[in-house]
Amino acid sequence: MRALTIFKQKDLPAETKLKEIPPDEQAILDCIARTKKFVTQRALVTAGASAIPIPGINVTVDVTMLMSILNFINQEFGLTPQQIQHLSTDKQVQLFQMITVTGSAWAGKLITKSLVLAVLKKLSIQMTAAQAAKWVPIAGQVAAAGLSFAALKWIGNQHIQDCARIARLFNEEGYPRSQTEGRI
Repeated sequence: MRALTIFKQKDLPAETKLKEIPPDEQAILDCIARTKKFVTQRALVTAGASAIPIPGINVTVDVTMLMSILNFINQEFGLTPQQIQHLSTDKQVQLFQMITVTGSAWAGKLITKSLVLAVLKKLSIQMTAAQAAKWVPIAGQVAAAGLSFAALKWIGNQHIQDCARIARLFNEEGYPRSQTEGRI
């Protein structure tokens, strides 16, 4: 249990300053690079936890890491609820329309344990296979680790693509950025 507490503390992004939606293509590409690196690091943690043959530990770590991943991606792209509320009402409405158009399930939302559990339920086949595979010596643990890594990496990368698309749409609309707005 102590290890899970350490994971949670290490998971929190070091920077607490609220960011704005990336204003141009280079800023979007920078966000993509940062978030992909973060996703890979956290997916490796889940892979390691999946290799440990203790019932339930990988689900706990998966939930913790997925919450961390999705919240970090939203923060980096300026799409947390706190960041969005700093936009003008018109921009908020249009941003939420863009989020809806892209079909993003997580952009603009506070990522909670219940939301993550709902996502993981959709991936329950993967989770069941990973749990069963853990009990087969060596090969099963490797398979469980691979499945966990692949699932979290896929979810994270999909969310990064959605957030980048939202940022590009937001910028295509030609929103002027005032001196105070966006400097959160």
